[in-house]
Amino acid sequence: MKFYAQWKVILILVLLLNPYLWGAHQVNINVYADQPTIKISPKLYGLFYEDINFSADGGLYAELIQNRSFEYFALDCREALSDRRSLEYHPLVAWEKVERGGGRCHLKVERTVPLNRNNQNYLAIYIGESGSGVGVRNSGYDGIAIDRGASYDVSLYAARWEGNEPVTVALESEDGKVYGSMTTQNLSSDWKHCQGVIKASQSDDNARLTLTTTGKGKLYLDMVSLFPQKTFKDRKNGLRPDLAQSLADLNPSFLRFPGGCITHGCSLQNAYRWKDTVGDVAQRRPNWNRWGYHQSYGLGFYEYFLLCEDIGAAPLPVLPVGVSCGYNKPYQYVPIDELQEWIDDALDLIEFANGSPDSTWGKVRAEMGHPAPFELEYLCLGNEEHDTPEVRERIPYFVKAIRKAYPKIKIIGTSGLSEHKPLYPLMRELEVYSSDEHYYNAPEWYLENHTRFDGFQRKGPKIFVGEYASRDNTLFNALAEATYLAGMERNADIVDMACYAPLLAHVNYRQWGANLIFFDKRKVFKTPNYYVQQLFSQNRGDVYLKNVIKHGAEKLENSQSSMSRVFLSSTLDEEANELILKLVNPSEQDVRARVQLEGVRKVASQARVIVLSGDKRGRNSMETPEQISPQVTTQAAGRQFECLLPPMSLKILRVGINQ
Repeated sequence: MKFYAQWKVILILVLLLNPYLWGAHQVNINVYADQPTIKISPKLYGLFYEDINFSADGGLYAELIQNRSFEYFALDCREALSDRRSLEYHPLVAWEKVERGGGRCHLKVERTVPLNRNNQNYLAIYIGESGSGVGVRNSGYDGIAIDRGASYDVSLYAARWEGNEPVTVALESEDGKVYGSMTTQNLSSDWKHCQGVIKASQSDDNARLTLTTTGKGKLYLDMVSLFPQKTFKDRKNGLRPDLAQSLADLNPSFLRFPGGCITHGCSLQNAYRWKDTVGDVAQRRPNWNRWGYHQSYGLGFYEYFLLCEDIGAAPLPVLPVGVSCGYNKPYQYVPIDELQEWIDDALDLIEFANGSPDSTWGKVRAEMGHPAPFELEYLCLGNEEHDTPEVRERIPYFVKAIRKAYPKIKIIGTSGLSEHKPLYPLMRELEVYSSDEHYYNAPEWYLENHTRFDGFQRKGPKIFVGEYASRDNTLFNALAEATYLAGMERNADIVDMACYAPLLAHVNYRQWGANLIFFDKRKVFKTPNYYVQQLFSQNRGDVYLKNVIKHGAEKLENSQSSMSRVFLSSTLDEEANELILKLVNPSEQDVRARVQLEGVRKVASQARVIVLSGDKRGRNSMETPEQISPQVTTQAAGRQFECLLPPMSLKILRVGINQ
């Protein structure tokens, strides 16, 4: 009896601990390695970057000074009204007066003798008593983060009216402790570009950059810059390394920039004009965007092209088509007889990217340091344009001009906002290469519509899913998106490109619900959605393989019903000679999958496995940045094998085969 009781306990434990035996849902999967269906687009997974959530200045762009050219002013567009900061902007945001040792001064932003026509504001410091030093200091974006031993490039333009005393530039703590400094040469009444390097003696998350002088009269300052020497790929005027690396780690095949809604702006007056964003940063004309804040344009089109080059992504620039954002009233559009300037912008951009250094705009690129062309292949026209007579009238002018001047450029049009694609028929008439569609829907929509592309017409423009997200950053949201990506792979002959949006968000300046990457001035954390994008991109495959999945009595070929618990994509990596299975289980129960590989002579005995799983509502944060993150392991494989799919999981298996 004692022996029987012991075995009874063991049996109970086995039943409790082994889901294969106590009722895990079961699916049977057949994958036919010798029956490829379509080629997977080599450009399928990419990035969409927009300056939203303060993702450029104070984010990806490594400049540490906020409002460096004193150009801020109050904004009152519809988007600005959603953020009180927009209404409170003024030319001295992030700046404060410094008076030491009995010194007295007052500050005034003037425009009498500007640095140049694009940078008209400058700071005048009227010196009453110089004491031991008077001037200003900048707090950056909620304090300047510096590192002990790191070197920082200082750049500023300065002039003096009366006297010629230099300016001392120092990195300081909030209470005035000096961490390092430099002093300019003596000044004159003409603007002088002053540069130097400061090496920080200590680390501080809340440092300030202080500029002080002595003597009498007035000191003029403009374009005050503090730049870490360590940037991504060590580029001057470059990018924050950890943020740029997080983009590179997504293995993107393209980068769509400079944004969506900021492209056409709240009005034609603040549409994104790429020519304002190239050349010497001191000569660039700053702008404000429809998300209600200012852009220095230090991160401009040249820097975007360099980023594409540095991360191995094809550039996909987006240009406005002479209409303002359809969500802002009054709706504006460029008269037809004035449209040529906007068309020329498109043609000149292609010349900037691809033209000879002897050409007008190719010369600008070469003088900026890149004589070789950027090999631009695609150009996006418009973003989420509403279906209006004005849009329908203007886009054809752009298409005709680009085709005539640059017939090899692949034009990407716009289908308009939502999955209903109101402008797609026009794109078909214009015979553009592909058409850009956007949607931000609940996760249930992605689960229910993962077969959406199965019945698409194969003739006509390809589909570019240029913006999409499921409105939050929980694991469930990410898995819902994964089911949709599986559907894209199954239809990668028509779905040519796709990118999640938005990409980056500063945790203290968040303006959009769901974002791929969050950051503050020191740290970065990646969302479960990020890891889904990364895993699909890194495990894309070259061809899609026929598969059959059976849930009970239900047999589904190459697709899965919306009621299924498991969603599958099966592809082949031809170079590695590996079969890739992406299995999504968005349910809250274990699923046992029995896999049968057909059309193979030999199969490896072990599979590499990557699993993303956790709590349905689990999310990452600054405190728990890897709570939901991929785990790598191995499992037994062969022509037939079984694998357990945990609740709320994406499991990727890579199995070596010989056909």
